[in-house]
Amino acid sequence: MKNCYLFILVLLVVGCKSSQINTSLEKLNEKQTIILSNCIDNAVCNIEFIPNSNLRIKEDEFKNTYVEFEKGNNTIVKYQLKKNELPNTADSHYAEILYLEIDNYNKSLYLKNEELQQVKMIYGRLCYCKGSSGYFIVNNGSLELILSKNKLSLNAKFNVENIPQIVSQIHETISL
Repeated sequence: MKNCYLFILVLLVVGCKSSQINTSLEKLNEKQTIILSNCIDNAVCNIEFIPNSNLRIKEDEFKNTYVEFEKGNNTIVKYQLKKNELPNTADSHYAEILYLEIDNYNKSLYLKNEELQQVKMIYGRLCYCKGSSGYFIVNNGSLELILSKNKLSLNAKFNVENIPQIVSQIHETISL
C-alpha cells in the first residue's frame, strides 16, 4: 500500500504544471542573432535578442541621444538593417536600428503612438548623414508583438519626423 501512495504522489508532482508563466524569452541566457531573409538588396537584416538587460536612452552634452544596456530582467530586441559598404569609399557605412525592451512575462503587446515608449522604442540611423544621423525616440506608429511557445511575431509600423528612413515597417515571425 505504501508503494501505491508513493507512486500516486510521484505522479502528482511530475504531472502538475507550474503556475509560473513560461515564455521563450525567459529561457534565453545569451545573445542570439537571427539573420533575416526579408531585406533590401545590398544589405543584411537581422534581429538580435539581448537577455537579462534593460535599455537606457541617454543624452550627451550636445543633446544627442544614444543607447546603453544595463543588467536587468527584460530582453532587448534589436532589429538592424546594415547596407553593404562600397569598396574603397570612405564614410559609406549605413545602418538603421530599432530597439525594443520587452518584459519577459508579456506574451502580447498592442501599442500605438506614445504607448510605444512602454517598450522604449528607439530608432537609430547611423551614417555620414549630416543632421539626420543618431538615435530618435519613436512616438508615431504601432507595434504588435505576440510571443508564443517557440515563436515571436513582430509587426511594427513607425515614422520618425524629419528623418529619412528605409525601414518604416517590420513584419517578421521568428522561431526561437
